[in-house]
Amino acid sequence: MKTCRPLTTVVLFILCFACKREVVKQTSLGAFSVQALATFTDTVKIPINDLGAGTFMGKVGGLYPGGVNAPFGTYAADLMTFSKDIKPLNADGEPASNGVVGFIAIGGSTCGKMMSALTDKTTGNPLTNGKLKMVNCTNGEGSASLNSLMNASDTIWPIIMNKLGRRKLTVSQVQVIYLETDDSIQLSGFPDRPLRAKQEYVQTLKMFKTKFPNVKLVYVLGRTTTFLTKKKKLIHNVEPNPYYNGWACKWLIEDQMNGVPGTRYKGASAEVPMVTWGWYQWAYGTSQPRKDGFTWEASDTEDGLHATPAGSDTLSGYFQNFLLTDIYAKNWYGKQD
Repeated sequence: MKTCRPLTTVVLFILCFACKREVVKQTSLGAFSVQALATFTDTVKIPINDLGAGTFMGKVGGLYPGGVNAPFGTYAADLMTFSKDIKPLNADGEPASNGVVGFIAIGGSTCGKMMSALTDKTTGNPLTNGKLKMVNCTNGEGSASLNSLMNASDTIWPIIMNKLGRRKLTVSQVQVIYLETDDSIQLSGFPDRPLRAKQEYVQTLKMFKTKFPNVKLVYVLGRTTTFLTKKKKLIHNVEPNPYYNGWACKWLIEDQMNGVPGTRYKGASAEVPMVTWGWYQWAYGTSQPRKDGFTWEASDTEDGLHATPAGSDTLSGYFQNFLLTDIYAKNWYGKQD
């Protein structure tokens, strides 16, 4: 994997503090030009953040509606309010100076690898909120698909609760969730698969609202590119399905922004927590970088799916840089005055 100079002083500090290698990558090829993007057909997979106002199978890209990559309007104002409202809570979920900010990860094994590496980068880091209490509720114990998480009686929930208990974090202290998972049903078409996954995300968010009464924000990152064949792994881990997962996340957020029934995130009648983008992690799957310089190749994985230690270091470095520099996330993740 190629690397380059970090883009910000925050990233530079992170490298000195916790990383084994540089986080942000560049290449002499630079980002795709507008002209080059224009030559792509509507059926070519392009990272959603690079696609912008372009289309894939007739659907406009961009992480947020209208082909843009940043929150806007009422949703952005609410995101700022929710981010600033995240404060330390005691075991009963009441504000307390000696309380903690519960930040947990729920999802599959790839989510677990990311959270483990991010926790290592966060613990003791003077740039981060000293009240953060991070718990990795993943690590591959039981199924953690959307199909499992949206089911209150599924065996995944006792596993999650046991992990919280071992770390002495109560459900009332959980305020932020990093969610990375997928639909496990053998369906591969577009837009059918991401539309199905979107609905399952909604049901999962409703379950989060029930299980964690004080949860305010759920971060989604989509999934990384995978390098598997149908003969080796379940189809949900085979491209283009990981790419489609990003579309499910995008449309989930768009539904919240558009006030679609079932996705209300504020007020007394809130049905789900607010969901927003973290650092979007799908790339081209070749040496061709995204516009931000990120590449993800088979050599970054152990088996075509799970990141190598170096790959985990890269992914978590990007995610942490997002949490430290994003105008919303830094209010709860960054060092507090």
